[in-house]
Amino acid sequence: MKITFVLPMYLASPSGGFKVVYEYANRLAALGHEVAVVHPRTIEPQAGLVEAVKKRLWKFKLRLLNRPLVSWFDVNDKVNLILATDLNEQNIPDADVIFATASDTAFPVAAYSASKGRKFYLVQSYETWHLPEDKVQASWKLPMHKIVVSRHLQQTAESLGEQSRTTYIPLGIDLSQFRLLTPINERHELRVGMLAHPNEVKGTRDGLAALEIVKTKRPDLQVALFGTEPRLDFIPDWMSYERLPTAERLAELYNSCRIFLNPGRAEGWGLPAAEAMACGCAVVSADNGGIHEFAVDGETALIVSIKRPDLLAEKILVLIENDELRQQLATAGHQSIKQFSWERAVNSMVEVLALSSATGCDEL
Repeated sequence: MKITFVLPMYLASPSGGFKVVYEYANRLAALGHEVAVVHPRTIEPQAGLVEAVKKRLWKFKLRLLNRPLVSWFDVNDKVNLILATDLNEQNIPDADVIFATASDTAFPVAAYSASKGRKFYLVQSYETWHLPEDKVQASWKLPMHKIVVSRHLQQTAESLGEQSRTTYIPLGIDLSQFRLLTPINERHELRVGMLAHPNEVKGTRDGLAALEIVKTKRPDLQVALFGTEPRLDFIPDWMSYERLPTAERLAELYNSCRIFLNPGRAEGWGLPAAEAMACGCAVVSADNGGIHEFAVDGETALIVSIKRPDLLAEKILVLIENDELRQQLATAGHQSIKQFSWERAVNSMVEVLALSSATGCDEL
C-alpha cells in the first residue's frame, strides 16, 4: 500500500507530534508499505520574487544541510522524505492513502483528487492553541476519517457529531528506549523532572511556580528541565536545563528523577509524561484531558486542576513526604504504561487501512 503523511512544516528540532508521524512511517515501511512524508515550506502557494527564490532554495535543502533531513529522529531509509514548496496538489505523490496530520493540513488534503489516496486525518490534539476554534472544528468536520489518539479526543469528535467518521487508536511508547535503568526504590536524590516549553498551553510557568513553592519547603530539591528551545529566561537559576537531549539521554534524565511534573493545560495525549512513567517516575499532572488516557488519579498518578501551581506543589510534597506512596504510584504507572506499545498502535492502524481498502472508501 502507498501511504502519504502530510506534515504542516519542516522542523529541525524534536516535536512530539512529528515524532509520532515518523514512528508510524518507520513501522509501516518496515511492514512493506511504501511510505512518504511531505514537509511543506508553506501551506499555501506564496507569490513574489523573494518567495520564488526561497522556493528554489527549498528544493536543495537536503544538499545544503549536508546531513539527514531529520537529524533528531532515526527515520527508516525506506521512508521517502519529501520537501514540498507548498501543499498544492501537484507537489503531492499519488497514493492509496493520505493522512492530514494537523488542522491546517486537513483543508488542502480534503480538496485533493482521488489519485492522492483515501483521506484520513491523524488527530493528536484539539489545536485551538494554533487556530481559531471555529476553524479547528471545521477541520474536524471535513469528509475524512479521523484517527484520534485518545478517548478525550474521541469524546470531542462525538460532541461534533463525527463519531461515525472517527476511530480511536492510542499512541505507543518505545518501551525498548524508555524503560527502567535505575530501580524505583534506589532514586536517592530528591529530583523532579519537567518539560520546559514556551507555548503557554504547556503550562511551563505553572510548573515552575509549583517547583518554587516546593523549594521553600524542601531546599534540597533538584529540578531537571529539558526542552527544544534555548533556556527560557524565566527559568530560575537553581534549576538545571538540557536542550535537545537525545532519546538515550532523555531516558537517563527520566531515570534520575523520583517525580515527573506535567503541568500542561491541554494535551491530546502527553508523550513526556508517558515516557517518564515508563522510566519509573511518579507522575504529578494537571487535568489536561490527555493525561487520563494512561493515568488514573490516586492509582498511577496524582492529578489536579489546571492552572493551579499551589495544588501541583501540594501533590509533589505529598510524594516527597510519603516515599512509600511515591514508589507505589511509580510502580503501578510503570506496569500500566506497558500496554501502550507501538506494535499495538501500528497493528490497529493497519486494520483500519485494510478495512478502508476493502470498502474502497475513507468513511468506514
